[in-house]
Amino acid sequence: MKNIFKFILPLISVIVLFSCTKEEIDVAALTDFPPGILSITPANASKVVKGDFDVKVEFADGTVSPLSEGTVTLTDAASTQLATATKSLSGTEDFILIAGSSFNASSLDVGSYTITISVTDAKGQTTNTTSTFEISNLPFAANNDHMYLSGGFNGWGADEFTLVADYTWELLGVNMDGGEWKLKNCENWCDQDWGDSDCDGLVINTTGGGPNSACSPTGLVNIRFNDQTLRYTISPAVIFATNISGLYLLGEFNAFQGGDYKFNLVADNTWVLNEVQLKPGVAFKFAEYPTFMGRNWGDNELDGKADEFGSNIVFSAPQGEAFYKITFNDKTLEYTYEFVKFPAIGIIGSATPGGWDTDTDMTDPDGDGTFEVTMDLVDGEAKFRANHSWDTNWGAGDFPSGTGTLNGPNIPVPAGHYKVTFTPSTGAYNFEVDAGITTVGLIGSATPGGWDTDTNMKDNGDGTWSLVVGLIAGEAKFRANDAWDVNWGAGDFPSGTGTQNGANIPVAAGLYLVTFNSLTGAYSFAPASIGLIGSATAGGWDTDTNLDVDAGNPAIVTGTLTLTDGEAKFRANDDWTFNWGGAAFPSGTGTQDGPNIPVTAGTYTITFNVNTGEYSFN
Repeated sequence: MKNIFKFILPLISVIVLFSCTKEEIDVAALTDFPPGILSITPANASKVVKGDFDVKVEFADGTVSPLSEGTVTLTDAASTQLATATKSLSGTEDFILIAGSSFNASSLDVGSYTITISVTDAKGQTTNTTSTFEISNLPFAANNDHMYLSGGFNGWGADEFTLVADYTWELLGVNMDGGEWKLKNCENWCDQDWGDSDCDGLVINTTGGGPNSACSPTGLVNIRFNDQTLRYTISPAVIFATNISGLYLLGEFNAFQGGDYKFNLVADNTWVLNEVQLKPGVAFKFAEYPTFMGRNWGDNELDGKADEFGSNIVFSAPQGEAFYKITFNDKTLEYTYEFVKFPAIGIIGSATPGGWDTDTDMTDPDGDGTFEVTMDLVDGEAKFRANHSWDTNWGAGDFPSGTGTLNGPNIPVPAGHYKVTFTPSTGAYNFEVDAGITTVGLIGSATPGGWDTDTNMKDNGDGTWSLVVGLIAGEAKFRANDAWDVNWGAGDFPSGTGTQNGANIPVAAGLYLVTFNSLTGAYSFAPASIGLIGSATAGGWDTDTNLDVDAGNPAIVTGTLTLTDGEAKFRANDDWTFNWGGAAFPSGTGTQDGPNIPVTAGTYTITFNVNTGEYSFN
């Protein structure tokens, strides 16, 4: 009590001093506000189990204008009134309760219902609102009819939860494989989904493409999710014996601290870290906590059996730098590495676009450890290697297929267009003759066809392709044969070197001469000009009269010119490589290398759309 008075007395002094020097505080105004609603049962947008339930609304108001009267009405989806109650209210908190028995709640059908609320205080201030809820056939109250778990472990399918208590969903005995996942309330992603990118046990709505949950355990687990609070828990489905509270890998790769590399207990005393990138010579330890505050284990003899508070473990493995699975037994203190995959696999050599200096990266599209790339090769030699380094490389003397060995000979390669496959785990490789590239197109949000239709480029016959096109601000990629099997991209603009399955190219709006080399991946977006040339123009067939690019649409050029009787064509960059003509006048659709346009003398406003070929002389 003494402490309370020590606090109150100085506070009173401050208030008195303030009231002597400033305008008097209107304490009444601080407690005079319209009536509010503390809670509604059933809650807004909730579901209740079919059966008996009550309707209850709690109100609140200030001391200067206390509660006076309230009305609560229940209606069905057809706006039929099922129950209503009007009650005199008093004080700063009060409620209205409509017992379920009074409107035979247990007999109501499954469907949507509305609670209409009106409350007035002593000063006549009124608050009105409505709230909806649903009666469902679920065994417990919930906000969703179904819940599913989807992730890499089930091919982003749908493992269904069971509703086991109010708002509580449970899924037992699932192995999430340590990958990404989401929760969803519709089997086929037709409604809402939730993710937890922060791994803090609280999901947020990610409908429409929000981030996946970034972490999950391995081994069999049970999951509980509350669709009211959006909190979830993941716990082991089986309780395994262990001598430690947790296990982390701390090393030079994370400055010997942090929870990024956390092991999962998957069997008695057996901890597994599914995937960590290690390179020869890197030092690390096992630790019970994300720091060295608790016990830790090194290996004094580097014999595969850890020593408590031992020396740092220095990593060594025949595969070199790669991703590895690590297993640790907290009883025997034995640990093992298991090779998983290399960070990168590429093909290199005099037969490849990058010569002996630059790898052409390969991809593992099926995730089964077989890498592939489709590419043009010249007469020469090639090898496969990991991580853009000669530390781990494979070669052999056989073509078109064989088994590469570590540091084996160069593979002899004749010129051709190939689909190349390579499996690092076995060394098996194959060069399969491919039909080759018949078309190259530009595709993306910046292009006339969007992401649906390629704008095909001109084949220059030497592996280079070109196109004059008006582009809007957006992204683009190059691809072969109107399909995604072979495509190139990069993050550079207006020029760069595209790689297979590379990033989308950011594009600024403009009229461009676009060039691309399918052998090297080199590309350029250079500003282009469009001019009118011909006997009808002032410059005749010798000099173009350039037209202005439309500010609102870079594909359209315009100009006002006085012309004589004669002929004309449109062409790009004062060169005949790209030119358009047509037989119609004063308007028509020009085609590449089309006929000369017949022109009647006069002064015209001329427009030409590079993307469609449409022109007019008005």
